[in-house]
Amino acid sequence: KYAGDLGERIPTLYAKQGFVDFQFLKDTLLVDRARGKGLVELTVNEGSRYNVGAFAVDGNKHFSTEDVQRYFPFTSGKPTLPQRVVGLVRRKPAASNLFDRTQWDDATQKVRTLYSNEGYIYAQVRSVAEPAPLGPDSTPRVNLRWEITENQPAIINRVEILGNDYTNEACIRDQLFIVPGDVFNQDRLIRSYQSIANLGFFETPLPPPDTKPANDAGDVDVIFRVKEKRTGNINFGASMGQGTGVGGFIGLEQPNLWGNCKRGSLQWQFGRYINDFNLSYTDPAIKRSRVSGTLSAYNSQARYRIADLGRSIRTGASLQVGFPMPNSRFTRLFVTYGAEAVKFGSDGLLGTVTTGTTCTRCFRSNVGLSLQRDTRVDMPFATQGSLQSIRADFNGGLLGGSSSFQRYYTEMRSYALLGSIGGKKPGSQPLKFLVGLSGKAGAVFGDPGAFFYSQSFSLGGVQFGESLRGYPEFSITPSGFSGSTGTYNAQRGSFGNSFFTSTAEVGLRVSQQLYLNVFYDAGNIWTHPREFDPSRLYRGAGVGASVVTPLGPLGLDWAYGFDRTDLFGRPDPKFQLHFRLGQFF
Repeated sequence: KYAGDLGERIPTLYAKQGFVDFQFLKDTLLVDRARGKGLVELTVNEGSRYNVGAFAVDGNKHFSTEDVQRYFPFTSGKPTLPQRVVGLVRRKPAASNLFDRTQWDDATQKVRTLYSNEGYIYAQVRSVAEPAPLGPDSTPRVNLRWEITENQPAIINRVEILGNDYTNEACIRDQLFIVPGDVFNQDRLIRSYQSIANLGFFETPLPPPDTKPANDAGDVDVIFRVKEKRTGNINFGASMGQGTGVGGFIGLEQPNLWGNCKRGSLQWQFGRYINDFNLSYTDPAIKRSRVSGTLSAYNSQARYRIADLGRSIRTGASLQVGFPMPNSRFTRLFVTYGAEAVKFGSDGLLGTVTTGTTCTRCFRSNVGLSLQRDTRVDMPFATQGSLQSIRADFNGGLLGGSSSFQRYYTEMRSYALLGSIGGKKPGSQPLKFLVGLSGKAGAVFGDPGAFFYSQSFSLGGVQFGESLRGYPEFSITPSGFSGSTGTYNAQRGSFGNSFFTSTAEVGLRVSQQLYLNVFYDAGNIWTHPREFDPSRLYRGAGVGASVVTPLGPLGLDWAYGFDRTDLFGRPDPKFQLHFRLGQFF
C-alpha cells in the first residue's frame, strides 16, 4: 500500500491539480522503538502549477481534426461546476483551466478506441505535454498534442467459436455483429460478446473474446470461448391444504431444443380451483432465415380466488411471426393472429356476464401488430440497454366474434450501469449496481364486452392485472382507492379502459439468479382513454428481491402505499407485502 501511495495515488492527486513536475525527493521512516510506532516523512517538490495552453493534432488522415478535437477534455477556460462547488466549500477561488493529467490520459484512450472501432487496431496515439514559454501574465502553461500514426486498418479473417458441444454453431453466429471480411470494430465485438451471453445457454461470465494476428497483412482472427450449461428442466410438485384440496404442477421447458436455440415448453397446473394446460414452441430463425415464429395453445379452467371473479374456461391458440426491420439488428415487427373461446360459470363477478349479455359462449378473434426494439444486456436482470415496444390488437369487426374493440399497449424500459465490484478472478461475477426507469400505458377503444376482465385493465398488487406495489389487488379503481373497507373483491367498476404506471429503481445484480432493488412506483387507471391524467398518480415505494429457481422466477416486495385512505377518506398510508411468481421488474 505504501508503494502504491508513492508510485500512483499521491502523484495522481497532484496531476489532477495541474502539478505536472511533481516529484518525491525523499521518503524516510523514523522508528520509535520505545512506543513501537513509526513516523513517515515525505519530502516533495511540487513544481509549477500549469494551465492548459495550445492544442494540436498531427498525423490524422482517416478522421478529420474536428472529429478528433471533440475528445479534447479542456474546451473552456471557465471553471467547471464541480470546481466551483469545491471552491465554495473550501472558501477558495475555483481554479480555472487547470491541466488535469487524468482527464488527458482518459481522452487519449478514447481516441485510441475511436480508431479501434474503425478497424485501426494498430494505430498509435501518442500524447505529448510540453511546457510552453511564459506569456505576458507569467502563468505556466502546457501545450498539448496528439501524435497519431494510423497504419493500415485490420480486417477480420476468421471468427471461431470454441466449447459449444451441444449448441449448434449456426444459432450462435446469429448473435454476432461481426463477420469475416468486416473491418474490425471494438464496439461490435463487445456487443457480440454480450449477445452470446444473453442466450443463457453458457456459463457466465464468458471469457473475453480473443484476437490474434492472422497474416502479415495485419488481419485478425476473433475467438469466442463458451462452456455449455444445463438449460432444460423438468419440474413437478404437489400440495394439499384445508379448503384447497389436492393440487400440483408438472412442467417441461427447454430453451435450446436440439441445440438449435428453439424453445419449447409444456405446463400443467391442476387443483381444486385451477386446471391450466399451456403448450408453446418458438423458432427464432425459421429455415435459417431471420424470420421468427411462435405457436401457442392453451386450455385454462380457473376459479379465481383473488377477489370474487368467479369461474371461467378459456380455450385458445395464437400464431406470431416476427420480421427484422431494415438496418437494425435490435428491432422487429411482429404479426399475431389469435382466437379464444370463453365459457363462464354461474358464480362470482364473471357469472353476471352470461346474464348481462347474449354471450353464452363467447368467442373473439384478433389480429395484432407490435414493434419492439430491445438492446438490453445481462438478462434476465438487465444492467444496460433499453426496451421499447408498442402493440395494437384489433378484435372483432371483419374478424368475427362476439365483441369488437381495439387495444393498444406500450412499454418502455431503460437501464444504466452505475458501477461494479469484484468479478476480476476467473469464473467470478461482479456485483453490478444499476439504475432503471420504466413506464407502461394502455388504452381500449370500444366495448370489450365479456372479455373485460382480460382485455381491460385493473391496477394494484402484483398477481392480477397491472402491478402497483404498496396496494392490494384491485384496490385502485377509476373511482379512486377502494380498499378503505378492508375488502378488495373485484367489481365491474374495478376495471378501466386506460392506465399508466411508471417505476424508478436502484438495483444490485448479485448474479444471473439473484437481484435486489429499491423502487418507487406510480400509476393510475381511468374509465376512458380521454380521462387520462398523469398529474394524479398513486405512489408506492419499497424494497424487493427476485430469484430464479427451477420453478421459475420468484420475488418478494415490501412496499409502502403513500396514497391509501381509510373508510372516511382520510390518509392512511401503510406497508403491503407482495409475493411474485413468474414476473420480473
